Amino acid sequence: DNSDADLELPTIRHQPEGLEQLLTRTKFTKMELQSLYRGFKNECPSGLVDEETFTLIYSRFFPQGDASSYAHFLFDAFDADHNGALCFQDFAVGLSVLLRGTEQQKLKWTFDLYDVNKDGYVTKE
Repeated sequence: DNSDADLELPTIRHQPEGLEQLLTRTKFTKMELQSLYRGFKNECPSGLVDEETFTLIYSRFFPQGDASSYAHFLFDAFDADHNGALCFQDFAVGLSVLLRGTEQQKLKWTFDLYDVNKDGYVTKE
């Protein structure tokens, strides 16, 4: 019976940019990028992660408290094109800035993290 097979929708998968491009955009080695990619694909087989999944993964690192509000800001900062999903490139570039960026890059990234409405200002609200 093929009726069930006809109803299955294809899974949307994201094809990452080439490894060579990521080597130039990040400060990771080829082996580090390959390892990060394996871990990313293990958690997100489609190649994309939405905010809910990102929050679940992030909360594993901080099990003692509610990490959801900070995870939201972090997700927005990693989501460079603001399409509501992180691809591996978004993740790798963001992680590269956090771990290996210059002081200026880290300051800009942190400012962007807290500029929640993207108006160029950090406010108390």
